[in-house]
Amino acid sequence: MYLFYAKRSGSNFAYGTSSLGEGYLFNIWRHDARNLVPCGLSIVPYGVWWGFHHLHVFSNRDYAMLTIYDGDRLIHRSGIFPRYFRFPFMARDDLQIGDTWTHPDYRGRGLATFALQKIVEAYSKSDRTFWYIVEQENSASIHVAEKVGFELFGRGIRAKRFGIGILGAFVIQQIVAFR
Repeated sequence: MYLFYAKRSGSNFAYGTSSLGEGYLFNIWRHDARNLVPCGLSIVPYGVWWGFHHLHVFSNRDYAMLTIYDGDRLIHRSGIFPRYFRFPFMARDDLQIGDTWTHPDYRGRGLATFALQKIVEAYSKSDRTFWYIVEQENSASIHVAEKVGFELFGRGIRAKRFGIGILGAFVIQQIVAFR
């Protein structure tokens, strides 16, 4: 079971803003004809998403990736995805923040909170909703989303398409109260 969190552009953060620890550098990587993927990431699957962007599979042009480095070491990534077949519930200008990962040695340092806040700040515009999908057992990720002001929108599943998981979609089965 997955939980679907949402945050509308312009809504306030629940606990102010987070800062990045000393010595860390972050970057919002945007698609580029010369750089298929951000430094430190493999061509699969990140090159596929670059292709989705250039083939206009995504509903808008805001595909990007926020990365955080400790020196040359990639220690966090958060994908910024427009609507496509995997997220049919989203509106055209909405963004889903996902494929979030923090290196195990760096967890608990606020990197995911920082990344989520920076993405919302950088990509906010009128009529945009940000989405964050998390497995219901992932309490650390749920805490990050709620700390940044995301609210539980619904519960659902990841359904296969044509019997293939990679072609599947996230489906909201139950909507809960959302302001």
